[in-house]
Amino acid sequence: MSATVKCLVGILAFCVAAPAAAIGASSPHGVWIDHTGRGAVEITDCGGKLCGRLVWFKDTQHSKEGCEFQVIGNVRPVATNKWDGGWIIDPDKDPKKKYDVEITLLSDTKLRVMGYAGMKFLSETMTWTRAPSDLKLCTQPSADVAAPSAPAANEAPAAKKSTVDSTKDKSPPTGTSCKKYVAQIGQVVDVPCPP
Repeated sequence: MSATVKCLVGILAFCVAAPAAAIGASSPHGVWIDHTGRGAVEITDCGGKLCGRLVWFKDTQHSKEGCEFQVIGNVRPVATNKWDGGWIIDPDKDPKKKYDVEITLLSDTKLRVMGYAGMKFLSETMTWTRAPSDLKLCTQPSADVAAPSAPAANEAPAAKKSTVDSTKDKSPPTGTSCKKYVAQIGQVVDVPCPP
């Protein structure tokens, strides 16, 4: 009887541990709304390291000049759900200055991003939230046309022009294959790496 109880306890412990491992296997890949709520970054796999590009702006006027601007790069895994050793840019302060960055996946919907300059005790820590799957990205051709809020009457022609210009100027990226998290299907897929 005691052997049967020990066996059942062992099986139960395994069943409880299995979901915890699944949570630990969550991915930082995907689109994350930053701590200000004014922008979103798509984090992808770039050769085994994390990189991130701006893909959404609350103020659509920034979409044309800022879309696909790389703000995170060269961040490598250092522990379970933790990446470090790369760089991050704060486009609000100085788009040419790179800071060190540590990224920690807190849950499937929360990401802690810590920017620092050499020493982590001199840092700024932000919590980003996973974007909803229906967020209209500036990388999508229909994003400018189907914007959530209608532009002012005098801005409508400019919005149409920027849609044409932004799709015409962008050529498909070439190079090695990168990974991208697709929230609609809940999987990481291979995509061409950004130039």
